[in-house]
Amino acid sequence: MDSWLDQVGGLVNLTVEEREEVTSKGAETLKKELSVATKQAGHYNPHRKEGKLKHLADSYVTGNLDGTKEDGNTAVGFETKDANHARIARFLNDGTIKMKGDSFYDKAIIASKEKTYATIHDTLTALQQRKANK
Repeated sequence: MDSWLDQVGGLVNLTVEEREEVTSKGAETLKKELSVATKQAGHYNPHRKEGKLKHLADSYVTGNLDGTKEDGNTAVGFETKDANHARIARFLNDGTIKMKGDSFYDKAIIASKEKTYATIHDTLTALQQRKANK
């Protein structure tokens, strides 16, 4: 019984690295879905001369948030090196006094939830099978 409990505990209790492996796959899926949704919402001009400022759809990044401890979580957000893309996205999503928002970001989060969770599920299942076969 003790060996069985040790085996089950190893499958359920994930290390920080294992949690990061699972969440990073989900974050990459969400990042791709957000980029596609941004382009489909009309917030992308492929003919624009890029220069120093990237397109909004190309500025999504994944990783750990600055100033947080590494606990296996992976965030999805905007790159801030060349511009504050999050601010621009908020204006496009929520609108301003002079411009109506189109909720492209909110809709993309909702639409990609199932695909992102499926990726997380598949990654976690594969990880648990690897651990069970050790």
